[in-house]
Amino acid sequence: MLKIADWLIYALCCSLLYGFWGFFSKLATQYIDYNTAFVYEAVGAILATLLIIVKTNNLSLQGDLRGIIFALLVGVCGTVASLVFFIAIDKGPVASTVSITSLYPIVTVLLSFIFLKEPITLFQTLALFFAVIAVILSSV
Repeated sequence: MLKIADWLIYALCCSLLYGFWGFFSKLATQYIDYNTAFVYEAVGAILATLLIIVKTNNLSLQGDLRGIIFALLVGVCGTVASLVFFIAIDKGPVASTVSITSLYPIVTVLLSFIFLKEPITLFQTLALFFAVIAVILSSV
């Protein structure tokens, strides 16, 4: 029997959820302005976080300052990215907006290569190159 790695299942679920995230963002901006949608997205995030904490009964905070700072930066980057995503999706077509914003892994891979010394294989380089080509073609 084929055993699928746990991380792959989580990654696929994440991709599916981000797909709904982009779709629901466009629907939201069809009925309310992007600033209002942004505020309600934040409320939804807080409610989801509280529900997850309550359901898993898992609120053990750790105290390494470096981890805390990076986690706060995740929140800041994600929040600002959500705002500019709402602006972009409000003003542009879904296919182009979501395709272009989905290139963010290139930034992550390059930063990981430069600062974390994680290797980038030839196939990964080709995949990133073809991802850019796919976005260009889907945005024409």
